[in-house]
Amino acid sequence: MNETAFVDRRKNDWGRLSFLCDKAERSIRALTADEFAEFVTLYKRASTDLAVVRTKSKNLQLADFLNDLVSRAYGSLYTEPRGSIFSSIGFGLKLAAQTVRRRRWFVLTSGLLFFGSAFWSFLLMTFVPATRDNFIPPGMEKQFEEWKRPFDQRSASESAGMTGFYLSNNPRAAIFAGAISAATFGLGTATMLYENGVLLGALAKDLEPSGQTRRFLIWISPHGVPELSGVIISGAAGFLIAWCLIHPGRRRRGAALRDAGKDIIVLLTTGTMMMFVAAPIEGFFSFNPIVPDYIKLSVTVISLAGWITFWSGYGKEPAELTPVTRL
Repeated sequence: MNETAFVDRRKNDWGRLSFLCDKAERSIRALTADEFAEFVTLYKRASTDLAVVRTKSKNLQLADFLNDLVSRAYGSLYTEPRGSIFSSIGFGLKLAAQTVRRRRWFVLTSGLLFFGSAFWSFLLMTFVPATRDNFIPPGMEKQFEEWKRPFDQRSASESAGMTGFYLSNNPRAAIFAGAISAATFGLGTATMLYENGVLLGALAKDLEPSGQTRRFLIWISPHGVPELSGVIISGAAGFLIAWCLIHPGRRRRGAALRDAGKDIIVLLTTGTMMMFVAAPIEGFFSFNPIVPDYIKLSVTVISLAGWITFWSGYGKEPAELTPVTRL
C-alpha cells in the first residue's frame, strides 16, 4: 500500500468531513439537505478508509486520526438532537406525574398522616378543650393570635419580600422532610408531617370562637393546594427511603436504595418545585384582603381540579392503562 498516494488522494475528503463535523457539532439540523447527503457519503468513505488503514498499514497515527474523524461523524449522525426548553419541561412534568402514580401508596400514606393529624387535633380540642396546650407550642401563640384579627393590606414590596421568604424557607422544609428519613428510618418524616398537620387542625379549631375558621381555610387554600401537595410528596419520598431501609427484601439496603433512587429524587424534586409554585401565590394572592373570598375559593377549586387531573392522568403510558395479571 502506497500510503503517500493514498493520503494525497483522500485528504480533501477527510478535510471536508471534518468541516461538516464542526458545523454539525451542535445539531445535525445545522446542515443543509445537500450537505447532509455529502456528510453521509464522506462518512461511509472515511469508515472504509479506516478499515483499509487498519488492515494494510502499520501507521498508527493515521489510524488514530481516521478513528477520531469517523467517531466524530458517527456521533453527529446518530446522537439524538437536543430538545427545546419546552420539551424538557414537558418531559419533567411527565416524569413527575408518572412517579407520583407509581409510588401512590407512599403518597397516600403521607397524605393520610398529615390530614389525619389535622383532624385528630381538631377533634380532640373540640371534645377535650384542655388538650389545647398540648397541640399549640408557646412560641406559636403570637401567630395564632394574629389570625383572630383582620390582616393589614400588604404593599407590593411587602408581598415581594414575603414571596422571597417563602421561596427560600419552604423548599428547604420540603427537602428536609424527605431527606431526614435516611437517618431516622422514616420517624423524622412522620414526625414532621404529624406536627404540621396538628398545627393546622389546632389553628382551625382555635379560631372558631372568634368566627375566623372560615376565613382561615379560604385564605390558606389558594397556595395550600400546591404547598400541601409538595409537603405530602416530599413525605412520600421520605417513606420510600424508609421502606428501602426497613424492608429491602433479598437485596442489601444500599442496593434497594439505589434501585429506588431515581423515584426518590423525582419525588423530592417535585415536592420542592411545588413549594416554588406556591410561594408567589401565598405572597401576592392568598393573604391579600383586596381579593374577595369567592375569587380565592374559585381559584382553589380550579387549582385542585387541575392538579388532580394532572397527577391522575398526565403522561399515562399504555402500560398504565392496561390491567396486568400476574400468575
